[in-house]
Amino acid sequence: MESVTIIGCGALNWDCLFRVRELVIDSESIVEESHESAGGSAANTIYALARWGVKAGFIGAVGDDREGQRILQEFESVGVETHRIRILRGYPTGRCLGLVDLKGRRSLYVQPGANLTLRLTEDDIAYAAKAQWVHLSSLVGDEAFESQRAFVAALPSDVMVGFAPGALYARRGLKALSSILKRTFILFVTREELALLTGTENLDAAAQQLWELGVEMLVVTLGEAGSWVGSKGKGQFSPSFQAHVVDTTGAGDAFAAGFLWGILQGRPLVECQRLGTIAASFCLREIGARTGIPTIDELLAIAFE
Repeated sequence: MESVTIIGCGALNWDCLFRVRELVIDSESIVEESHESAGGSAANTIYALARWGVKAGFIGAVGDDREGQRILQEFESVGVETHRIRILRGYPTGRCLGLVDLKGRRSLYVQPGANLTLRLTEDDIAYAAKAQWVHLSSLVGDEAFESQRAFVAALPSDVMVGFAPGALYARRGLKALSSILKRTFILFVTREELALLTGTENLDAAAQQLWELGVEMLVVTLGEAGSWVGSKGKGQFSPSFQAHVVDTTGAGDAFAAGFLWGILQGRPLVECQRLGTIAASFCLREIGARTGIPTIDELLAIAFE
């Protein structure tokens, strides 16, 4: 059996997105269109990598419902191994309700469902230990979080860790996340998440805190301003690609996929950053986290034109 290159671990959600004329409070707006599809941060990244030919697997939990079945089918359609995904009888699959305005801005509301029950086991550790990389994103609930921390601590030292904490984990702060960050080779965050995590909006000061903890490489997405990648005390900015923004959902996950694909191919950092930027720009053009993910040919045609 071909060995797995990268394994994802995090929430598996069924995304229900509504494109509205404006985001309102105590008022009314009009739904222009709606979209449903599989989601979850690490899951989106793993899906894209598998679509681009990377051998991948996933550890997570879904309910025994239609949404859970569709999540598994979508993974399997691109070759993701799903045998470590629990199917929990009597639990609903996690859901994410998203409202997206005409400028692509959004608000998300998560109903964790089966994700709350995920407890990582020795079998999960043994499975992940055979991979080159493990890529993590957040889970709701203290018990699931503690299980994920123990899972990371038990991984062999030669397994590289990518980590996209999102706002949910970033709010926990450096102290709570320190054991995961010490094992993190690449940390993916937005500028806002970086400030939540470190308590400072100064990029250099925040990066220094993370390097001192043990993070090898920090990747910060900056929206229209592009991205910043830093390692060992040095960083570089890269501009964004002009794109008509329909929905920002999943853009950071697509960036992580492009960046990780470059890393797995042994590309220089500047090329990894460009690959991430291009993947994100495709994602922004469509509603939904995976709808706009480019093919590998589309990605490479622009990256190395």
